[in-house]
Amino acid sequence: MSASPKKLRRLVAGVTIGIVSVGALAVLPAGAQSTSGVNISGSSTVEPITSLVAENYAGKNPNVSVRVDGPGTGDGFKLLCEDSIDIADASREIKSEESDVCKEKGITYTELPVGIDGLTIIANKASKLKCVDSAQIYGLFGPESDGTFATAQTLATELGSTNTPLPTSGSIKKFTPGPESGTYDSFIELSYKDEIETRLEEGKVTTVVDEEGEEVAKEPVVSDGQFPNDNDIVKRVTATKNGIGFLGYAFYSENKGDLKAISVLNSDTGTCVAPNTATIGNGTYVLSRTLYIYPNNAKVAANADVKSYLNFYITKKSLTATVKDAGYVPLPASTIATTISTWKALAG
Repeated sequence: MSASPKKLRRLVAGVTIGIVSVGALAVLPAGAQSTSGVNISGSSTVEPITSLVAENYAGKNPNVSVRVDGPGTGDGFKLLCEDSIDIADASREIKSEESDVCKEKGITYTELPVGIDGLTIIANKASKLKCVDSAQIYGLFGPESDGTFATAQTLATELGSTNTPLPTSGSIKKFTPGPESGTYDSFIELSYKDEIETRLEEGKVTTVVDEEGEEVAKEPVVSDGQFPNDNDIVKRVTATKNGIGFLGYAFYSENKGDLKAISVLNSDTGTCVAPNTATIGNGTYVLSRTLYIYPNNAKVAANADVKSYLNFYITKKSLTATVKDAGYVPLPASTIATTISTWKALAG
């Protein structure tokens, strides 16, 4: 039976895909393993998959405590590198600076792809928006956005948009994830990375100097409210006549009766493509991305509960049927096989 993202939170407290294992696994004697439950945190987008796996796992392992939390991908990686959790959920790959923190603290991990998501631009049902290209997405959400369609289209035209123009008048209210979210980073990367770089070079964007000494946009996503929980974004867009936002496909799918999904122009084909399981799976929907989990290698070796849970998670059944039930798209069969073999090598 399919379980929705919202229900799961009450039950349990064409893309390029790669697998990376970092560090060596220290194998401990079986008698030295603990059975202290499983603690998972990170992406709110991946949370529905991990939570549904936990629910199914609990049916056969009722005495094992599995805690799943979804504050955001960045928060999950921070906790992983602090050795505070067993597994991090992630809607993007770990960044080099995050990996460096893990390395400095002696934390090793393995990257395991588990599914495919389509970042979905949502709008209130009353919205006149139908299809946007990357330049228009920049105009609507980027650092020069002022909350009006007129300015958004002016910016888009300056950036070379040839798509059907946005509405000529009216304002918008934007509700989005925040910087702690992998969805926030992925949205910029997949939708208007080139446009933001162009405007930075032209000196059109207010900048700050990041930790690596580079000038970056001070506010790459301008919104009227940022929320780590995708359900909060759904509620606000639904309740706001001129509301728009973006989030993972599963949260749109669960609430599609109350929301409108905006199609995105595929520049290779020149056609507007709506997000659905077919277009996300074959990559014609250009905002598709891979979802991951990152187990702490040492926790796999030391905690029998973590190993047992992941043995249940990283199977063909969980990575197909359960991913579908959670509202996402399974990986290609060859990638599922690679994920499973990578896990088996780690588990020993």
